[in-house]
Parts: sequence; C-alpha cells; structure tokens
Amino acid sequence: MRKEPSRARSGKMEKTTADYIIEGSIIIDSLEAFARIVKEFPGRPELMRMHADLLAAGHFQAAAVKQYGEAAALFLCSGRLLQAWVAKILQWQLQRPSRDQLVQFHRTIEGTPHNGAPVDDFIQNLNSVERMAVFSRFRHTHAPAGKNILQPGKRHADLYLIVSGVVKESCYEMVSQKPRFRRKGCGVLWEADSFGEVYPFSEEIPSQPHVVTSTRAELLVISRRHLVRACRKYPNIESGIIRLCRIRSRKKTEPAANGVRKGIRYSIPTRMCVEILPAARNEAPIILKGYCRDLSVSGVSFIPESNGTRPDPSESFHADDLIRRQVRVTIPAEELSVAISGQIVRKRNVVVKGLKIQSLGIQFAKMPPRLRGAFFAFAESAKNADPSKIHLF
Repeated sequence: MRKEPSRARSGKMEKTTADYIIEGSIIIDSLEAFARIVKEFPGRPELMRMHADLLAAGHFQAAAVKQYGEAAALFLCSGRLLQAWVAKILQWQLQRPSRDQLVQFHRTIEGTPHNGAPVDDFIQNLNSVERMAVFSRFRHTHAPAGKNILQPGKRHADLYLIVSGVVKESCYEMVSQKPRFRRKGCGVLWEADSFGEVYPFSEEIPSQPHVVTSTRAELLVISRRHLVRACRKYPNIESGIIRLCRIRSRKKTEPAANGVRKGIRYSIPTRMCVEILPAARNEAPIILKGYCRDLSVSGVSFIPESNGTRPDPSESFHADDLIRRQVRVTIPAEELSVAISGQIVRKRNVVVKGLKIQSLGIQFAKMPPRLRGAFFAFAESAKNADPSKIHLF
C-alpha cells in the first residue's frame, strides 16, 4: 500500500511555517533567512532542496552541492525515490560525479524500500543505464497553484512526473469514441504520480485530460519522442512505461486474445513478407506480401496484399486455420533483409482507406534486448528505403 508522502495530505495536523513555505504560500528569497528556516526545521529535505536551489541560483556552487546531497540522503531515508533522484541530478549538474559515486547511488536507489508511488516504482525497476537514458533529457519546471498544465481538446506528447505539489486531473472522452479503458473522471495526483497521454506511442488517445495545479508544483517533463528513442535502444524500459501510464489505452477486462502484444506499438509503416511454415511435410509454405500496421518488441499486426502467393487453388484455407501456425517475418531494405521467427496468434478485421481487410496478429519469438534494439533500428531504416529497390521475393 502506498504511504502518504506528506503530512499535508491528511489535513489532521496543524501546518507549520515550513509547510507553508513548501506549498508556496510563503516565499523566501533571502539566503540568510532561508538558512535560519532550515536550522529551525531540521530533517525536512524539502527545505534543504529549496535552499540548495537558492544557493545554486546565487552561484554558491559548493554550498549547493552539499545541500543537494544532504537532501537526497534524507529523501532516500523516507522512501521518496523521485525526490532523491531529482536532488542528485541537480547536484550532478553542478559537480560531475565520479564513476564510483554514480554506481553507489544507483545501487542505493535499487535497494531502498519506497512508499509505493508509481514513479518511485518506475525508477527503481530500471537498471542504471536505462535510468540514465530515460532522464538524459527532460524539462524541469515549477508552476504556481491554479496553473493549467494540460488543456482539454488538445493533444499532448509529453510525460509529466510530479516531483512535489498536488494537481487535479479531469479526464474526458470523445463523444464519437467508445471508452477503451476504465478510468476515473477526475482525481487528485500527488508527489511521484505521473500524467500525460504518451502510451501507446503510435495511437491517438481518445481521452482529453485537463490538469490544473492545486498547490505550487514541481514537474519533470519528458517528451514522447525521447521515450520512444530510449525504448528502442533499451527495450526493457517499455514495461516500466506501460505500468507507469497504467495501461490507459486498454480495457482491464479485455481478453488475452485481444491483448496479445504487451509492448509499445511504434508507428513504423514497413513493407514485409510473411512466410507461413508448413503444418505437415507434404505441404508448401504460404508466402504473403504486405506491410505492418504497427510494431512492438513482441509482435506486429500484418496486413497482407492480395497478390501474395498462395498454395494450389485446390488447397484452399481459411484464416482461422492459420492461428498458432509458425511464421518467418522478413523486413527488406534494398540489398539487405532481416528475418525473425514468430507465431500467428489472432486475426482481426480492420478498415484501411475505406476497405475492410483482415490483418494477422503475429507474436515474435523472444529476443535478447540487444537484438530487439537492432531489429527496431533496421525496421526504422527500412521504412525510408527506396521502394523500387525492394524485392519481396
């Protein structure tokens, strides 16, 4: 069960001056005055972080580095991993850490019990390389109470992580769209929660969030484009992204057959050839030419063209007969091609340019992370290949 990160949530304890400073009701821009506040309320890492920010802005680098480090340690002791991670990032921006310091902090992050917040869980379940890849580019921003962060009716392509503060999220569904997942109409988000419609990467999300800050808030903003690049290079990140975004694009009650691919779907329209292997020795393989509708590290939706080669006409087959058949998927790019094994797990009727077409859901065989990254890099390059130089057998 997730613990409350702040005494302000319960509302049962009387607020102190420190609480008013942290929530932004009282603003202190004097270094001397803030230093006295930190001494008056020891053990409040939020105050240390804010004091370190003032020191950094005043170009007192050494003092700021020390204060950031102390704040990070206290955040870790209270199980607040995102706050600790942000404090460390700000510290490292002022003073580059040694390799030993980096390794030690990553190990500490991975071994520290946290309060069950979504972003804390996300951070902890990444390895050090993946963690640095995700957070190598972000926008750090502060917003006062009552600030509109996301407006309904607009599409947004960023992931927002709440470092501190409280925001209210109201979600709307397009009238023309059927709801695709169970989600509360509105809710309150706190420290180490996230928002933003970034998953799945290649699909338009029908929900339209309206997010406004209830108190002063600190946010980290990571673009969808950067997340896609990180997932392609380190595919293990995708499972964390899915959990973090609460799988908002899928019904919780959706049958397993319709949710075959648990990975992120990338919009990479690519020509491909699917060879359906024989079910018996005396059968010939079925070769279908076409293109992918979307692509993930675990599978693809393949749309055949009508001119694919089939068995002898007397050996007719039905799409239902192809379920669970083994296949070899080949992606060509001019003079080079890459093939991957898999299995047909479902069929589905789709509409493409007004025409009803039957697509085949193919689940790929498991691949090591490095091979997954190479496969996606090839698929990305294949979509830009000259069609006149591509030969699908």
